[in-house]
Amino acid sequence: MRWLLLILCGLISAYGQASELKSLLPPVRLAVVNSFGSNLSVRYFNDTVNAIARAVAPRRLVVQFYDQEVFLQAAQVKGFDLAIASSGLTALMTDASSASALLTVINSRTPDPNQANGGVIVVRSDRDDINCLADLKGKTVAVSSTKAFAGFLAVMGEIQSEGLNPNRLFKSVTATHKPMTELVKQVVNEKKDENFYCKHSTRLYPGWILSAQPTLESKTLRKIMEALLQLPPGKEEGSYWTVATDYDQMNLLLQRMEVRYLEDRTIGWMLNYYRWYFIVGCGALLLIILNWAYLAFAVRRKTEQLRKKVEENREYERENRKITERIEALEKAKSIGIISAMVAHELKQPLGAINNYSEAILRQLKRGKKPAEEILTEAFSEIKSESQRASDIVEFVRNIGRKEPRERKCFDLEAAVSRTIRLMKRLGRLNSKCTLSGAKNVLVFADPLNVDLVLMNLLKNAEEAVRNQSNAEIKVEIKNAGADALVIIDDNGPKMSDEQFASLRNLGQSSKKDGLGLGLAIVRELLEANGGSLKLVRIPAGGLRCIASLPIALEDKNGPG
Repeated sequence: MRWLLLILCGLISAYGQASELKSLLPPVRLAVVNSFGSNLSVRYFNDTVNAIARAVAPRRLVVQFYDQEVFLQAAQVKGFDLAIASSGLTALMTDASSASALLTVINSRTPDPNQANGGVIVVRSDRDDINCLADLKGKTVAVSSTKAFAGFLAVMGEIQSEGLNPNRLFKSVTATHKPMTELVKQVVNEKKDENFYCKHSTRLYPGWILSAQPTLESKTLRKIMEALLQLPPGKEEGSYWTVATDYDQMNLLLQRMEVRYLEDRTIGWMLNYYRWYFIVGCGALLLIILNWAYLAFAVRRKTEQLRKKVEENREYERENRKITERIEALEKAKSIGIISAMVAHELKQPLGAINNYSEAILRQLKRGKKPAEEILTEAFSEIKSESQRASDIVEFVRNIGRKEPRERKCFDLEAAVSRTIRLMKRLGRLNSKCTLSGAKNVLVFADPLNVDLVLMNLLKNAEEAVRNQSNAEIKVEIKNAGADALVIIDDNGPKMSDEQFASLRNLGQSSKKDGLGLGLAIVRELLEANGGSLKLVRIPAGGLRCIASLPIALEDKNGPG
């Protein structure tokens, strides 16, 4: 009797120690995705749960039911050790965590472990207008979850394989978070397969999978797998655990549908998923920064170069100023020589006039005829006037040589122009039709001799330009332009080329054999010396327009000379 009491006490003590040890060991957490409803899931996986509980003893087995969204969130934080879920949801879970797929369950109605799961599209029984996938366009669809593999992702993949856009096919998608068994009414796009008893609208994929997190040690995991592989087929459907060998179609579907977009977009996930975009973006940003730094350096270098260049240009300007002064002195000497040649040429006019009047009087005296007093008076008057003009020309040259400006006077411009035209006609230097028009009583303040020389040269050039024209004509117009008076001389000579027009500005060049090559440059200098200017314009129909400007005489200037 004593021995029996000792044995009983030992057994009670051992049982107490075992119970205490069991309470100290961490439990094994089994997650089951609630796709069929908790009652159906418990009945379907009852034998599996019991086998796992025996394999992990003396540790406790804790069973937890999850919907799809919460299941994926729990997997990321290692909220369970084992999981039973669809193949697609398991693939999402293993991609988001470090879990591994182990076994898949099949039964007598789905003997192929690689083709034991599929999606189904159902409609209400009172709808007879939806018979194919294309008929779903613009319709409202309800799904158990947008993360359910068979209930959503497989269907989206089937729609895409038919050439439709799953993102634009439906009017709206509503997640009900209810088991799929409560949604089935009428199947759309139904497919037939002799190895799969359920109605389905998509191709088939591996069935439900047992997976494990790295939180479960390998020794315990081995016991669980041995226990499940040794389980006899279930009594109702003959279901048992085995190993699937083909996950290619499922992985291809997940890649094509880019299901990672359905996961929670944490910063870590975004950095991992968009890592190449971040790398390329950072590289581009680095290139922009480097380019900015290079440009800043280049700008500083260029600025320094420009600063040095400005200093050099200032030095060049100082040197050029000295050189310009020397050149101006040389040009002045050259201009004096050219002006002397021009004046010598212009002296031919007054001297020729004096010679003509003298010869006319001598011819009459030789013939024994005494010229009339009026003729003699006019002749001597012209001789005196031309002699004075010749004297003025000589004085003009002397003033240039002494750098003394001639005296500027106030005189009537129209009278000076008219006098010059009459003189040139009388001397035979202006034979073409020449008309004078424009403003009257325009007083200018300038050197009369300078103005006469300008007018003679411009009229002479115009006469030479129209010499061979059948309808030769020269038009002279006087205008009052505010502070300036304008003498506009138009000729209808031939059209001028760009080269010919440019040569008019070049001092020392002439297109005429006996020309001095003044090219109107001296005329321009004479006008500028009197505060005026010269402008040349080509007439489109042919010919040249010369616009000579002179300053209008102010009231406080001397009266007309």
